[in-house]
This record gives sequence, C-alpha cells and structure tokens, in this order.
Amino acid sequence: MTPVLETASLRLGSRRTHGRAINAVAELLRRRLSVPEIYLDPKIPRLSAVDVLAVDRAGSGDFHAAEVKAIGELLPRAELRRMLTAVKELPFHYKYLALPSYASNLADPHLRFAEYPELFAETGIGRVGIISFDPKILIASTEIDRTSAVLTIKPERFLVRGEKLSIIEKFLTKAKPDMSVRL
Repeated sequence: MTPVLETASLRLGSRRTHGRAINAVAELLRRRLSVPEIYLDPKIPRLSAVDVLAVDRAGSGDFHAAEVKAIGELLPRAELRRMLTAVKELPFHYKYLALPSYASNLADPHLRFAEYPELFAETGIGRVGIISFDPKILIASTEIDRTSAVLTIKPERFLVRGEKLSIIEKFLTKAKPDMSVRL
C-alpha cells in the first residue's frame, strides 16, 4: 500500500471503509435491477441484519440482500464456509456476499463451482452471489462508480417461505427506501 493510501485508510477507519463498501454494493444493485428500492442497513424485526436490501419493483418484487465484509486479509476456507452458511440462511430471494477482491479466491472468474458447494442451497435451488470490491479504490476514489464493486458470481434465486416474506413486506410498508427510482 502506498503511503498516501495508508494515511487515508487510517483516517477513514474500518467503519467508514465498510460504509463505502456498502454504498458501492448498493450502487451495483441499483444498476442491475429494473426498478430498485434500496435500503441501507435495514433493521427488520425478527430477522438477521443485512447491510443492503434491494427490492426490484419491476415484475415479481424479488428481494436482494447483501452482506458486506470489509476484512483485511485472506480468508481461511472454514471462515468463508461460515460466512456463506450465514448468508444462505437469510430469507431473501437473491443473496450476496460482498468481499474485498483479495480476501478469497471466489473473486477468480475461472472458479469451478464444484470446489465451493457452500455457494449452493442444500436443495439445489439457489446460489449465493459474490460481489468483489477493492478497498484501496474505495478509499482513494472521490466517488462510487461502476468499478467500485463488481458482480463476480451471479446469484441464483432461492426458495423463500411465505411467513418470512410477510415479515419483510410488513417492514417495507413502514420503511422509506434510501435509494429509489421515481416513475
């Protein structure tokens, strides 16, 4: 790391770096969805916290949730497995784990999925998406742009039970999105 980035990183701190990563993931989902409503750090009663919740208001109204981990080193396989298991338990249609590009080899576009069965639901219906971001770019950049976060592994739709969906829908009737598209 260059001295300028080290100084910026120390001034920015891990909490703000995490926040910049959340914004980058939110921007990526905003661009990918047709008519998005995005909630940053939503507090949904009786559900595990997520960093970003995006609702695609075009068509089916699918729920996309991302958990952002702005960690500083390479993840051991057991830790990555634990994170993927936690993300798979979230009650959303599309689930993402956002990691720094250097934290795991999941950012490798040539990854063979058979090497990481943890990405897939036990039933085979659903796969966790992986979003990669570079904290150095987030710290040094003056704005969040198209290169700030990249979808490395495309998610597949998970099966979600109706009772969990009703909790989320009840939250959405009261909450106001942090980002939305006005029609």
